[in-house]
Amino acid sequence: MAPNPPDVRVGDFDRPDGVPAYEILQKDQTEREGVRGVTLIVDTRATIERDLTLIARDIKARYAGLDAVSVEFIDSENFPEYTGGALIFNTAAGAYYEGFVYGPPNNKGYLVDAAD
Repeated sequence: MAPNPPDVRVGDFDRPDGVPAYEILQKDQTEREGVRGVTLIVDTRATIERDLTLIARDIKARYAGLDAVSVEFIDSENFPEYTGGALIFNTAAGAYYEGFVYGPPNNKGYLVDAAD
């Protein structure tokens, strides 16, 4: 088993302006080998990647004390339609926790994908 990478902070943690409305419907917090993460189901009407990215950045700031956050975006009015997802890594250890064994994939601290 590979050792955890050092606790290096990744990206910025400022909450953006103009964040579309969203609600966290489900939150499952976990810890593995000292790395703390959470999986969220987020209800939002937002569907385009730009808006989902604003939500992901807001969630990144809200959960800055955790190493990693996984997000599944849904629109409860059109359930069970999948809207998109985000992987947020606040530390290098969080990136490893999310499966990026060679380190964070970028210096922003998140990846967002909107469903087509």
